[in-house]
Amino acid sequence: MKEWPDPGYAVANKPPRGLKEATVTAKFWSWSCAAALAVLFPLTLSAQSVQIQVKDLDSDEIIGTVQPGGSFTLSEGNRVRLIMTAQGRGRTLYPQTEYWEGQPNGGCVRITRASIENANATVEAVGSGGRSENIGYRILEDIGLSNRWVEGSITLRLERSTSGQSQQAAAPSGSWARDLTNTLYQGILMRDLDEQGARGYIDRISRGDARTVVQIAEEMARSEESRIRIYQRGVNNQQRLAALYENLLDLSSDDIDEEEWDDDLRRLNDGRIAEVVADIVRSRRFREVQDLDE
Repeated sequence: MKEWPDPGYAVANKPPRGLKEATVTAKFWSWSCAAALAVLFPLTLSAQSVQIQVKDLDSDEIIGTVQPGGSFTLSEGNRVRLIMTAQGRGRTLYPQTEYWEGQPNGGCVRITRASIENANATVEAVGSGGRSENIGYRILEDIGLSNRWVEGSITLRLERSTSGQSQQAAAPSGSWARDLTNTLYQGILMRDLDEQGARGYIDRISRGDARTVVQIAEEMARSEESRIRIYQRGVNNQQRLAALYENLLDLSSDDIDEEEWDDDLRRLNDGRIAEVVADIVRSRRFREVQDLDE
């Protein structure tokens, strides 16, 4: 005969009245408190280090980044915007920051405009080449940084004109400088240059030397277009590497040693595009193909 459960069992084992409701209420308050803390303290302990982006105001492109204590080279007359950034929780932060000149009103660069709220300062190179000046900064917003990152400085250097200096390459013609700039665009960004965006690069190459070309190539490789937007066009790293060899070295992928190809491709896959570009542009092959003096 089938036995039916003792109705008294259910009554005896029923949770005390209000216990279930109390458990739900406790969980609700726990979630609510966590959400409130996330809103009140969204940046606490979220940033580990900082770097300053350098944005060319003529091309409206990020042309490089500088770590605290590092340096960046400008040409005479360049206008750039320094933008403080910090990486935290998978996103870029722009903490409130103030900037100042190392030699107020007497150095080779001038801060013409600054916005603490937007973490940036507009800087113009007003001195002659061969000089340098420190730009100090202080982060005013608490984003969980260690003290060594909160305040510091970077050095802005003005490259010296090549005229009359035998140790540097003779200044190339404007046409040659434009062609070389376009070659860098085709190799690194896989497109032809745009006249407005490339004007600053062309001018710097026309007045610079081989070191200037290396610096510009690295700036292009570190730009937002190189790091992000080029891949949004459907480009992959095999195509990028082939474009670098073809445009910068006049070599097809079949002409490259397999071990060298694999090593360069591995570095591209690791996000080290600027490192690969710098090695190529520093090579003797590049200087010979591009008719670039030492």
